[in-house]
This record gives sequence, C-alpha cells and structure tokens, in this order.
Amino acid sequence: MIHSLRHFALGVPDLTPGSDFYTTFGLTQSEQNGGRLNFRCEGKDHDEVVLIETGDRRKFHHIAFGADARGLDQVVGALRARGIEQMKPPLAHLPDGAWFRDPDGNLVNVHLASMSARRSEAAPTINYPGTFARIGRRGCPKPDIAARPRRLGHLILFTPNVTRQIGFYRDILGMKVSDTIVGEYGAFLRASGDSDHHVLGLLNSAAPGFHHASFEVASIDEAELGAQRIKGKGFRHAWGPGRHAIGSNYFHYFRDPWNGMAEYYYDMDFIAKDIEWAPIDWTKKDGMFLWSADGPPPQDFGRNYEIE
Repeated sequence: MIHSLRHFALGVPDLTPGSDFYTTFGLTQSEQNGGRLNFRCEGKDHDEVVLIETGDRRKFHHIAFGADARGLDQVVGALRARGIEQMKPPLAHLPDGAWFRDPDGNLVNVHLASMSARRSEAAPTINYPGTFARIGRRGCPKPDIAARPRRLGHLILFTPNVTRQIGFYRDILGMKVSDTIVGEYGAFLRASGDSDHHVLGLLNSAAPGFHHASFEVASIDEAELGAQRIKGKGFRHAWGPGRHAIGSNYFHYFRDPWNGMAEYYYDMDFIAKDIEWAPIDWTKKDGMFLWSADGPPPQDFGRNYEIE
C-alpha cells in the first residue's frame, strides 16, 4: 500500500533552536510559513521535517507516507472497512490524501506521491587485505567535507502496545515486520515493496511519543565530521558511533533541543519485495548494537521525554 516515508512533524515551543539544530545537522531550511519551519535533504523536492510552533513543550504531531493511486485507494478502503474516521488536514499547506489516527492517537497521513528516485553515487574505492583497488592515491577525505543527509530514512515512535501498532500498520498501510525485540519491546516495519529494512520503528513505553528520526549519509567519514560540527555548536551527543545488528547500519545519534534525537545512518539492509525475509526476535543487547564507541546505549536512550 504505502511505498515510502515522506515526512514527520513535531510541535515545538520555539522554532529558532530547531532551525539551528537541523541546519547544523545538514538539512536545508526550505521555507517558513507562519509559525512553521520546513526542512529537506539536499536535492529533495519535498519537505521531510516540519516544525510547528505550539508555545508548549515538544510533542509529536504527525507522520506522512507516500503511496501510488492504487495504494492510496487500498488504504482508504481499509479505513472504511474498519470504521476508522478520516479527517481534514490539520493545518494549511499540508498534503491532502487520507488523514486519520492510529490506535495510539498519533495523526497519520497517506498521500499520493511518486516514489522518489534514489540518486546513485559511486562507491568509495577501498583497499582490503590483499586487494588493492586504490593505488598511489590517498584515501583520507578532506576535513572540510560536509554532512549532507540524502533522505529521511526512518522514524522511531514510542508506543504502550507494540503488538497493537504492528497490526494497525500492517493491516491499514500494508507494512511488513522485518525484525522485533523480545518481550514485545520493539518492532521494525518496512514498506510492502522494495524497502529499507525499516521505515518505521516502534519502542515500548508507558505512552506514545517521538524517539528519533534517521537520515542517510554517504560514509562514516561524512557522519563523523558532521558529528564534530554538531558537537562544536553545543548540541548534545547521544550515542555512537556504532553499528546496529537490527538493520545492520552504522549509527550516530544526537539530542535535538527538546531531547528527541536525530541519527546519521549508513549502510542499511535493503529488502526487495520478492525476497523471503525471516524476522528475528532479537534480545536488546544483540539487536541494538554489534559495537559502539560508547558501549551499551546510555540510560536515557529509551526514555520518553514526552511524558515527563
């Protein structure tokens, strides 16, 4: 049904810190619309982060997915079959399509959108033991390379009922489970067609909320030089660098001004629609990280700041 994650929105008390954070992170501020800031990755033709000034504490506002005409019709049909109310867009200048709430009360949008082409980039030339692909040339990049996130890859949300949320996003949006964490602690869902390992993750908490948004970069060097700039501007390091087992990607997380997180990621598992993929029910330890410069995730990594 859905083919991609398009954007997410947060309600925040003040837009200025958000502008500082996301532009330092490497996103482009595309416009400001009366109490709203929009951001996108370089080269993208649509916004991927929306900040809405609410004058109150940070709170997750909505998530938006893209679908083709057939997929959108299927979503609308599934909503009607289950008696789920459709709503009007909550604000001006947001996509049309179907607006509705999931069982946790999160606002969800599915709208008509073309599948964004993924710009192909040349793979780095790397020397391996006994194999020399780069000869007579230095491999170290220049220190001034910028972190340029290519796209919003996935969003992780807190939920008090992981199993219920899995059922909703599977039945209404056609998503598939790629992996889970034991004890119904977490689940990682992908689109039904060709997809990254996950475009939506769910983590158990006492209440709904926003955990983090993740953006793809082209190399570990890009992520870590970007990390130095983020820390240099006074934003708080959260966890990393390291490598997840779930999804296999390298990661580095930073706290945004309201204690949510943004992640640089690189080298995510990709699952084609015709691949037989067997989900694993991982332990927290084995699934969360193969290695990390920080060791295990910090105590507040799974903390839901929206309920405090």
